[in-house]
Amino acid sequence: MSGTTVGVAGFINGTQPPVELFRINAGIPCDYALEQASLVLKCVHTLILSGVLDEDGELMWAAYYLSGFAKAIIDDVVLAAGKA
Repeated sequence: MSGTTVGVAGFINGTQPPVELFRINAGIPCDYALEQASLVLKCVHTLILSGVLDEDGELMWAAYYLSGFAKAIIDDVVLAAGKA
């Protein structure tokens, strides 16, 4: 996929004012961004398996936040594809 991220998608919403704590940077090649999202999702998968087997809530929270990060990357790439 050609193009670059637009820098619009974010994750971990704050409440005052409602704004994302983190945001994807604009200008990252979409192929590279999707590759990174894939690596993050692999980590999420591993954390979920470990968290369930060990009944470890901290691992589950880590997986939750990393999945939000991966979703933001993918959302930003989709937005970039729509502008292409």
